Amino acid sequence: MYTRHFCVSANEMIAEISRENEKLSEMLGDFAEACAADGRNAIMVKKNNGKKCFVAGTYCGFAFLVDGTLIEILPEGERLTARKELCTEFSRRCGITFNPSGFDSDTNFMEYYISVFAEETMKIIKSGVLSTYASREENMNKVHGTILFSENIRRNLVHRERIYVRHDVFTSDRSENRIIKAAASKLVKITDNSHSSHLLKEALSFLDEVRVPYDIAAEFSKCINTRNTKKYSTILNICRMLLDKNEGIAFSGKYISCAQFFCNNE
Repeated sequence: MYTRHFCVSANEMIAEISRENEKLSEMLGDFAEACAADGRNAIMVKKNNGKKCFVAGTYCGFAFLVDGTLIEILPEGERLTARKELCTEFSRRCGITFNPSGFDSDTNFMEYYISVFAEETMKIIKSGVLSTYASREENMNKVHGTILFSENIRRNLVHRERIYVRHDVFTSDRSENRIIKAAASKLVKITDNSHSSHLLKEALSFLDEVRVPYDIAAEFSKCINTRNTKKYSTILNICRMLLDKNEGIAFSGKYISCAQFFCNNE
């Protein structure tokens, strides 16, 4: 799925601004401007030997561009050690422990990020997603719940065989599951790992009756830590990083499909 993969350390050059890199320069230029306006310089424009170029800042993570280009920025140091360091920081923020011995050296940070999300999502699905009672209004062939007489007359004046009612249904369409579906829908589009892709598609199929939220902030505000929701803790931590702009980890831009960066100075 990647068209290009740039892997650099913090403060290193990513690419020169040139006619040969015209489209990449346009995309990275827009992202650099968005970062500067936001006061978070994940990628900056600087001069190197008299030539303008894009340079990684002190933020480490990944940016996946709309054309399939992956920019991976690691902490300074040997690549594998630096990548493990970044994965360790991500895991700490999720509330899990990173296992360096089981880490595939060919796995970039974005794919590790997605794999953790996919695995944690399947853990919840296998243990049973939480459901809740919700009120639903619909036309039915028999009385089930409370008849809404005025609405029934309006809708069924001709179709007397149907009855408009309000009734409660036990459904998995609740905030926690809607948030997970929004994150899975975003990540399944960018992963190049067949296993992660399979798990995400399986999760989306299982959550088919769950709506994709239109107000993600409102959904997060409804998530309350209780004994029943404890198993959602890790997955919601990842979803907040991915979807909640107030977390300060998600980055956006005109040409950005997904971007997650941690400040290396934190």
